[in-house]
Amino acid sequence: MSVVISQSIHPVLAKIQDLLSKIDGLQLPIDYRWNVENILVRQVTRELDQALPSQHGHGRRTASMAVAIGKRLGLSADILHTLRLSSLLHDIGLLTLPPSLLSKPGPLNSHEYIAVQCHSRVGAELLAPFHFLKDAAVFIAHHHERWDGTGYPYGLRGAFIPLGARILSVADAFDAIDISAIELQEKRKQVAYRILRAAAGTQFDPDLIKHLYSLLHSSPIRGEGASPHPFLSQPTR
Repeated sequence: MSVVISQSIHPVLAKIQDLLSKIDGLQLPIDYRWNVENILVRQVTRELDQALPSQHGHGRRTASMAVAIGKRLGLSADILHTLRLSSLLHDIGLLTLPPSLLSKPGPLNSHEYIAVQCHSRVGAELLAPFHFLKDAAVFIAHHHERWDGTGYPYGLRGAFIPLGARILSVADAFDAIDISAIELQEKRKQVAYRILRAAAGTQFDPDLIKHLYSLLHSSPIRGEGASPHPFLSQPTR
């Protein structure tokens, strides 16, 4: 089943749609299927990296962190697989935004910020028709919800936000915070953690921030340091 995408939004969406359709049609045993899905979805993320150069590598780094947190929680293999796929594809909805908005320097105004808020919901709608991404689409739909209920797109709060979406939210923010001015990678991780810890109980699930602390102090996380994320700024009034 495919999604009708207007190529006037972004031509790469049609190519991604075709790739996802081919993956969805695979008939393989579950263990082989997961391996193939991981490999092929990573190919899809390369298309995303080319279309969104400011986000290059962000999906892969987010997936590494999200899966590491999920393993720390003892999540099952199937949920970890879904978490990996959702992390790799979580920003696909950005491709439906005008290029001028994606490349705009500085904070967004209120109208632009509202447009950006749609990207998680739209991204989920793009992926939900593909059977192997139905659960991943749920995580993507809610990864900008906030623990205190002030997030988007649906204003869910606390434990009503799916756990996978809460994990994705933490991993996404951890990589997205722009602290590239700090040269040492370990120092960047410490600063990023402190920023997330300050938002524990408001933006993020406080238990997950505790697990993040434990994870950072027990084993290294693969991947490069933080990358700029233009949509962390609040809208100007």
